[in-house]
Amino acid sequence: MAHPTVLVTTRSFGKEVREPLVRLMEAGCRILEWREGFGLSESDLQTKLAEADAWIVAFHPIGSALLDTAPRLRIIAKHGVGVDNIDIAAATARGIVIATAPSANDQAVADLTMGLLLALLRRIPEANASVKAGRWERFLGCGLSGKVLGILGLGRIGQNVARRAKGFGVELIGADPFWPDEAARDLGVRRVEPNELFSQADIITLHAPLTAETTGLVGAAAIAAMKPGVWIVNTSRGKVVAERAMYEALTSGRVAGYATDVFENEPPTGSPLFALPNVITTPHMGTHTRESLQLMGDRVTDAVLHVFRGERPEFVVNPEVYDRFPAAPITCL
Repeated sequence: MAHPTVLVTTRSFGKEVREPLVRLMEAGCRILEWREGFGLSESDLQTKLAEADAWIVAFHPIGSALLDTAPRLRIIAKHGVGVDNIDIAAATARGIVIATAPSANDQAVADLTMGLLLALLRRIPEANASVKAGRWERFLGCGLSGKVLGILGLGRIGQNVARRAKGFGVELIGADPFWPDEAARDLGVRRVEPNELFSQADIITLHAPLTAETTGLVGAAAIAAMKPGVWIVNTSRGKVVAERAMYEALTSGRVAGYATDVFENEPPTGSPLFALPNVITTPHMGTHTRESLQLMGDRVTDAVLHVFRGERPEFVVNPEVYDRFPAAPITCL
């Protein structure tokens, strides 16, 4: 296979940061593009998939039926970390390697989390809009010092949020079933169960992966257990929060404010959250810094080229594919 074909569907790969895409082309790869979120037809995607040996993807759902249209596919490289949009079992059954780009977005998402948190508590977007509209209003905000900050999910991003937040004088509590107590203590985080986090925190920031257990986790029951007037920031996955329950809590005052980079359905259309002054929204841009895009791009490019050369990528989600299909990732370059 002289010129293996790489399908790129993530919106950001090779755009602002060109070097990873250029590396693929210089290695002899043919590039096909179908950028997510631009209203392109699914049939066009399937046509391109029929030619693809590799797929660099962000959030597009990848199920068994779609994989049936991709007989040449050898690797799905996730331009990010979460693989909740990929049917891993279906890919593995077809001998397709799934690789991710861990640690590439840890700093960027933690930065955005703190930015959203400060903007929400100090009502910065409202103040900005007011001044630009020719008004000179004061907006009563809420300080961080002395508050209890609850971090739901203590992976790399949650840990980086904890490091940043410590400088603001907050008390840190965290919930994560996979994080050891001694590691939490070293970071200055008091380990609690999720229900304790909900009842004790003044501010909650969400960093849990999307799983069957976390889908809808922050819903009516969890919100009812929280302190009245709690503030919530979500930079994890939209479906971790039940948006209807969040809307009702925001309009009743049970939740003082909500800042989110993610939504149940993306891109969102007609969400009632948009009409609320105590809601800040951003377009799932947590990873969108030059540094993060460079590192993510490098890692997915490395993964694709490794597979094309008959080598194992560094960050493989389904290593069992090599046991079931030892010759499946073929040498192309």
